[in-house]
Amino acid sequence: MPSLPSVTIDAGVLAVPYVDCAKEDAFQYVEMLLEWSELLDESWIAIYMSERASESLFVDGLYPLREQLRELFNAHGIIEFDVNTVATIANQLLAITPSFETYYRVKEVLLGYLETDPDVIGLITHAGLRSDLARCIALIAVLRKYCSQPLGGHSLILREAPRQVIQVKAYIHELEHTRDDIPVFPCPPDLFEGDVLVCDDFRGLIDCLDEFSIMVGASDDLGIELAVRIALFKYEIAQGDSPDWGSMIVPAIGASFRESCQQVCCDRGGSVPPKILRSIVETIKGHNLSAVHALRTGPGGNDPQRMRGADKAQRRDIDREFHLHYWECANGTVELASVVYHNNFSIPG
Repeated sequence: MPSLPSVTIDAGVLAVPYVDCAKEDAFQYVEMLLEWSELLDESWIAIYMSERASESLFVDGLYPLREQLRELFNAHGIIEFDVNTVATIANQLLAITPSFETYYRVKEVLLGYLETDPDVIGLITHAGLRSDLARCIALIAVLRKYCSQPLGGHSLILREAPRQVIQVKAYIHELEHTRDDIPVFPCPPDLFEGDVLVCDDFRGLIDCLDEFSIMVGASDDLGIELAVRIALFKYEIAQGDSPDWGSMIVPAIGASFRESCQQVCCDRGGSVPPKILRSIVETIKGHNLSAVHALRTGPGGNDPQRMRGADKAQRRDIDREFHLHYWECANGTVELASVVYHNNFSIPG
């Protein structure tokens, strides 16, 4: 899948809390590092950090982390986590290459003024971290406004995200980059205006992702599978559940499914992808069964259902014009076969 969903982790996420913080905050910090470090083993998302992350932490006296972690753990009697293990995890995140700037080919931005709504910069007490965050927010806002986004989008991970989208206003005097898709900015006192997607936990990250663009733009079945997984995760959250990303079961993707799905989306535009993913989620969950019909060998209501060995061919109404064809497999799983127009009753084997 080209152009994976991506995130940039703000350097402030790695900063060790003050020793006099609440014990709950100390635990939350460690658990947050562990959660984000798990993304390093995931192939579906690209992770970046600012090239100045380590420098910003060092300038503010927050790096190296090991001694500060030791003081924090001793102060709160924390024995559930090992100082060296946590420090190693933080260092692994700081060592991520390429940097955000290198990958997106942006180097430096000269700001005369920057304001975010809500204010996520003014709350930071350390000058180095505040400066680097302002710089990253400005660069990400520019890329988001003017440049092609990775499938699913790009998010900025903060220590605390007040809401999913922050609005950005800035005087940009100069931007150093090697891209050909960034236009000339308005000259101060004219403002650049944009926005940035932000999150502070894994659930928030998934909520930032655009499963519809991932499905439409996927170049292989892994992209389709990712879109379905995101849609299912969001559905379960909306139902008040606590889904486990790693253990979620998604349908098998048939050899012709991606092509037929994307062709229909291309023909009919943006209203169709949400309907397709909704019908897939309903199929997985066994909901809205009145929309499901046996796909038969002929036009008669008494004609036998099509079979593939012991697997049953099914047809689910997406809307009046489109239908989802899938195999209800004998082992209890589902294989997505195709998305078809109303008068198409074929199903790939």
